[in-house]
Amino acid sequence: MKRECERLARAATNCRECFKLEKVKTAFIDVAQPRWVGPRYWTRGLFRVVILMTNPGQGAAHLVWAKEVRHQIHQFRKGHTSLRSVLNDQRRAMDWSKFYIDGLQLDLNEVAFANLAWCATSENRYPKTMLQRCFGWHTGPLLELLRPHVVLVAGSKAKAFERDLFELLPKAHVIPILHHAHRKGRAAGQRELRRVRLALQRARLELRQAG
Repeated sequence: MKRECERLARAATNCRECFKLEKVKTAFIDVAQPRWVGPRYWTRGLFRVVILMTNPGQGAAHLVWAKEVRHQIHQFRKGHTSLRSVLNDQRRAMDWSKFYIDGLQLDLNEVAFANLAWCATSENRYPKTMLQRCFGWHTGPLLELLRPHVVLVAGSKAKAFERDLFELLPKAHVIPILHHAHRKGRAAGQRELRRVRLALQRARLELRQAG
């Protein structure tokens, strides 16, 4: 499965179809960005969790970091480096993941992230047709390879793909969650994390009972 994920990710980094078809402009990081898959994700046979979000960052606010990321992914696209090398470098800039990891008492080494759109766009414009195309071509096939027991859909745009997820992964638990950058305030965020922790506990129990 790991090799298949690497092949899929490399194919995605060669795709620029949406920039030909949609009215979206290229961001500073001008290549599809594979998302984090923890090194122990594949050993979590009993309870695999994927967090699905909308899009990666543009990189414009942190140019030194963005230049490194862009170079690394271009090297990966050419076959000069591995996906794990890309992800290990990516981990250094994942402070934003604490909302999910710490808030839900998960282990970053054991979870995976995915985006509906693999490419960043200038001005963060993501037409629905772009998200649907990328989901059909890249994100959906990735989720099939990851075979999660739980998909946490973060934010309203990801939540809009719940039906697609049920069709793609009929045995998986699909649980909505606030986006880590939500603006509802700390109290609302804490209530949301408590709700999702309970939902994860129920999903884990159901999986154990199912054997």
